[in-house]
Amino acid sequence: MATIYVTGADGFVGGWLRKAIEQRGDSWAAFVSPGRESLLPEGCDFVSLDLADEQTADLSSLPAPDGLIHLAAISSPPVCEANPELAQAVNVDGPRKLYQAIFDRWPDCPIVHVSSGHVYKPAAHDLSEDEELIPINVYGRTKLDGEAMAREFQAAGHKITVVRPFNHTGAGQLPMFALPSFAMRLAKLEADGGGELQVGWLGGVRDFLHVADVVDTYLAVLAQAGEVDLVNVCSGKGQVIGALLDGLLARFNDNVIVVADESRMRGDADADRMVGDTSRLEKLLGAAPQIDVNFLLNELVSDARARVAAGESLSDA
Repeated sequence: MATIYVTGADGFVGGWLRKAIEQRGDSWAAFVSPGRESLLPEGCDFVSLDLADEQTADLSSLPAPDGLIHLAAISSPPVCEANPELAQAVNVDGPRKLYQAIFDRWPDCPIVHVSSGHVYKPAAHDLSEDEELIPINVYGRTKLDGEAMAREFQAAGHKITVVRPFNHTGAGQLPMFALPSFAMRLAKLEADGGGELQVGWLGGVRDFLHVADVVDTYLAVLAQAGEVDLVNVCSGKGQVIGALLDGLLARFNDNVIVVADESRMRGDADADRMVGDTSRLEKLLGAAPQIDVNFLLNELVSDARARVAAGESLSDA
């Protein structure tokens, strides 16, 4: 039975990844943000890790790893724009110290370093790994810097593959992200009998996947870490944000008026089109994940209704 280290294990993607590891009959050891330890199951292997801290995590209490999937990051572009120094510390400097500590003890440990499709310059065509890299926001720039850090370890002979995931969502995602924000606010409006839904720009095209397919892909890449230096994780299919919102609206009561809200517009920091090229992923794994839009929207609606009924705050939505 393999033991997989997971940073960001207390987060949205981390929860789905832990479940996927268990379903394969393997075990995980968690790196968790201080103060969020209670989100993990009782009795699990974990250490607290603040990536912005100068101190490196103490690994002595953990079992030896068969691999690491590095998820932990400040992943919200607006939060990165508001806190660029913190984004640099968490997305670049902290992982560097962690990787060095791991390689000092286990030099052959394979690592999947999770970057982002936001490192690309937006384009009208599908984005391949060889594209020009001109991030348009702080999040993308810190993710690109993180890739450079990971590739330093690659050059030193360590088994690291950088993955560039595009948009992914599913039950449990924070409402600061577009689709759960729409779904949860629509669920609240439904419960309240209707009203206005404030939105930003709806014309953007994004390559969405379900988070379950993304974590399965990470695990498949981990088994071949180091065989390629980097690879997109995407479907190669573009989804218009406004069309996805229409799909959500059709699943709720129709007493809702959609209103453009200038404060939700991100201007030049919001790309027109971000869709990935799947060619390298297909060559590595034999296939690329695909999205079932109806399944995804149904899941988001069910999740949103349950979370609103439980009283979850919409302050970040």
